[in-house]
Amino acid sequence: MKLIFTVCSEAKNNDFMIEYFNPKGFECFSIGMKTSMKNRTVSWRRIILYYKYIQVAIVSIKKSKKEDLIVAQNFVIGAFTGFFCKILGINRTILSLNMISHDKGFVNKLVRKVVYNSAFKYPNFYITVNSEALIGVYAREFEINEGHFYLLHDNIREHYDSAPFTIGNGSVFCGGEAMRDWNTLFKAAKLLPGVQFIAVARKINFDAFLEVPANVTMYYDCDFDFFYQQLRESSIVAMPLTTTAPAGLTVMIRAALLSKPIIITSTPSTKDYVENNTNGILIDKGDEKMLASEIIRLLADTSAAEKLTSSMTESIKKFSMSNYFKTLDNIIDRHITI
Repeated sequence: MKLIFTVCSEAKNNDFMIEYFNPKGFECFSIGMKTSMKNRTVSWRRIILYYKYIQVAIVSIKKSKKEDLIVAQNFVIGAFTGFFCKILGINRTILSLNMISHDKGFVNKLVRKVVYNSAFKYPNFYITVNSEALIGVYAREFEINEGHFYLLHDNIREHYDSAPFTIGNGSVFCGGEAMRDWNTLFKAAKLLPGVQFIAVARKINFDAFLEVPANVTMYYDCDFDFFYQQLRESSIVAMPLTTTAPAGLTVMIRAALLSKPIIITSTPSTKDYVENNTNGILIDKGDEKMLASEIIRLLADTSAAEKLTSSMTESIKKFSMSNYFKTLDNIIDRHITI
């Protein structure tokens, strides 16, 4: 019996999974793909990206048997795998990790309507989410049996950098792939003309009609090293979000490890990590006045900022890789027998 791990990048990025599960007696295989960042940042190239997802899904089905378990690190690849098993009558068990339901445009809507709905009707398709509250939300929205969901929180990866608290350069950092509430951030920036904001976005997800305030420096489609360098040099990480679906968690975790005080929109997922005014600040969606007020408070009160980061550094330990694997191990044990 085998564990087939799929990923939306090079197959070697599943090595951490294989290194954990191989010694436990599983025969493990990794299936990945080569892709360009342009496939994520240029609208029409999303078609290429989804084509590669389909290729990975088909290969995982071909390389597995009915007694094996396919574990998809990318939820969309897992959904495609379930879709093909459903329409072709193939018997496989699929565990698709970290379901996030964002409305990102025509292609995404089409995939959700055609692919997701078929995958969700496949009896051997199982899902993880990173917040318990999302189980009921997604179960109702997509008419999925709650027994097909598992809770698996986002984790601290071994390659994530950590650093002690520093005052930083006085800037407020905001960035990410999608679902940042740039409108609220810009309104807060206009309320704070003396504060410098650094914002990093994907141009494909950014509203070009938004007016960027003079005290906001925008960067687009940057590589990850530049992204996290800007975060590392900042004094505060502020992430207003446009959605209650999971968003911003990886950036939030990495900011926490770098001892940055975090201000983020209150959502079911962020509340699993942030206790308001204890290890971070939770703000209401679209509340630029609250965001601006908290930024000013933390910039003025270094001891309060440091206290938040110290508490977060301690509380985030429960999202360690060892705890992640312990949970994933229990989930996998329910679906495969060595």
